[in-house]
Amino acid sequence: MRHLLLRTASPLWRRPLFTLARISTATCEPTNQRFSVGPDGTVNVDLDFVEEALGMPAADGFGWARFEFGQVIGPNQRYTIARKLGWGMHSSTWLALDNMYISLASKYVAVKALTGHITGLLDKGMAVWEPDALRLLNAGRRTSPHCLQLLDEFEIQGVGADGRHHCLVTPVYGGDVRALHAANMPLPIQLSKRILLHLLRGIAYAHSRTIVHTDLKHDNIFYNTTMTTTEIEKWLVHDPPRRHPPEMSKDGIVHSAVSQPPPMISIEEALTRTYVLADFGSGKLATELWTRPALLISLPTIACGRGRTVTTPSLRAPEVYLGGEWDEKVDIWSFGCLVFEIITCGRLFRYQTNENLGLDEIEHILLQMICLTGEDFRAEQLTVCPLAAEYFNADCALKQDPEILDWPFEKRIERWSTIVPPAGVTPMADFMRRCLRLDPMKRPSAEELLKDPWFEGVK
Repeated sequence: MRHLLLRTASPLWRRPLFTLARISTATCEPTNQRFSVGPDGTVNVDLDFVEEALGMPAADGFGWARFEFGQVIGPNQRYTIARKLGWGMHSSTWLALDNMYISLASKYVAVKALTGHITGLLDKGMAVWEPDALRLLNAGRRTSPHCLQLLDEFEIQGVGADGRHHCLVTPVYGGDVRALHAANMPLPIQLSKRILLHLLRGIAYAHSRTIVHTDLKHDNIFYNTTMTTTEIEKWLVHDPPRRHPPEMSKDGIVHSAVSQPPPMISIEEALTRTYVLADFGSGKLATELWTRPALLISLPTIACGRGRTVTTPSLRAPEVYLGGEWDEKVDIWSFGCLVFEIITCGRLFRYQTNENLGLDEIEHILLQMICLTGEDFRAEQLTVCPLAAEYFNADCALKQDPEILDWPFEKRIERWSTIVPPAGVTPMADFMRRCLRLDPMKRPSAEELLKDPWFEGVK
């Protein structure tokens, strides 16, 4: 659910934040407005949106697509919108019938419509990389089944002040690993290792095309669907597309579509699926990054056109935290963290303060990195990281001088003995240790990791 605040005395639409407020379904009148008066007498209007904030201008950072069920879009009226599959901060994804399908197993495709705000940045050549990345990944005869496939792309005019929408057409995927985890926690280890192997293949292929993903996480790992055209059409009849009750927006009353992803699959089905690296919206060319310092978490995101963050905090590599140069090895660090997270459902590193030790979030996560890897940061690395002096002394020790505990990966893994058998602890820890080297120069490539014996027998 999205929450926005409007100050009527000086209209300023803020970026959406999550809220727990509920929207009533007992009336046809919008109930998502809340009025309050500030200390200065200014009337504030709070708007709660159950999904994406429709009817909010692209010029203010919004502009989600407002498609109608049955609407025909694309060149030569090629795609007919059937339902909404889901949405994110910068796009919404829709199931569509391909009216000109030729060789696909299914007549249906997924259409990812970027918001008017993001499309505007793309049209200006500003910091929007996903379309370029997908073109590069899908160029030529040699592609990978473990990276998102781009079938088509086009741009259309949106409604009102929504701006234009750049649309990316891909196959329909069955879901993502986060949803699979939520429905089946924990996953059998043989399934987790299959997911990780397929993900690593996707990373290796992306790196071979000079693409650094920079945003590896459960949400960005899709799996394929085996649903045929007939099965999809039966699903649409059994569970027809729906809309939420009316909501008030800056552009008047809107009716957002309910997100209705494909039905969840069983563990047995999941063991046969192909897993795919998706969402290259944060990706970058490796050749552009070898001389680029990492930007800090405190900077605005790429969507604002003023900077970028790199990776979810708990999966972020040390060189990024320290403001140093970074390259494709940030993906290897994130992958090493995901090995633990996908198998155990736990968090390897926690991005939070430690009041007992007097450490802020970054100091605390640097301490965790030292304790878990059993390594020390070397002077050669710290001297080229602009922010290292904020956290480390001249002797490469943390300034706050916390106690360095002996807490290797094996101890963390052993806590999950119901998932990882005793014989599997050391091989898993050894593999993680290869990925999670503090010095990025010492991390192996994705291609090298694919040859690790830990993946022996995994398909």
